[in-house]
Amino acid sequence: MPQVATALTWSDVVGRWQMRWGIGRRRYRIVAGLYAVGAPDADAPVLVTANYKLSVDALRRELSGLDAWLLVLDTKGINVWCAATGGHFTNHDVISSLKISGIEGRVDHRDVILPQLAATGIEAGTIREKTGWKVTWGPVYAKDIPAFIKNRFEKTPEMRQVQFPLSQRIEMAVMWAFPFSLIVFLILIAFWREVL
Repeated sequence: MPQVATALTWSDVVGRWQMRWGIGRRRYRIVAGLYAVGAPDADAPVLVTANYKLSVDALRRELSGLDAWLLVLDTKGINVWCAATGGHFTNHDVISSLKISGIEGRVDHRDVILPQLAATGIEAGTIREKTGWKVTWGPVYAKDIPAFIKNRFEKTPEMRQVQFPLSQRIEMAVMWAFPFSLIVFLILIAFWREVL
């Protein structure tokens, strides 16, 4: 069983920044399949995510100290929200992964936690009807997963809300404006040096 570490490496951090600058974005994915986090047993929760490496990294980092099964869907390297909206994170994808991953033989329960941001592409009733697995919608942000699990898979109202703070807005603006943003950044550095 492939094991996934919860600590991010220097390579992971560099890769994240490369993605934010648009370098190699189409190749930044991991192999779809079933992964173990910690030492999961037959009672461990089963969490589903997209195979976009930033999505996997965000989730695995927050699972530190927990034992869980991580089911990664092949979303063509697209994040959860965009994949669900674009038809790459669907009922069919979840159903197929549940059936071929081998997870049914590793757990005694039939509860699967899907990201709330995948809800646009998923019909929980269809998954239950075709597989017997009950869908529980996880929180919006991976940082809330430990509290969500500790709280017996109940979300607080804050866990249901999408927030878009200024820091994320700036990061997204820089990412979408690349390479223009790089040129502006270099000009600002040159200007800053001249001022000093």
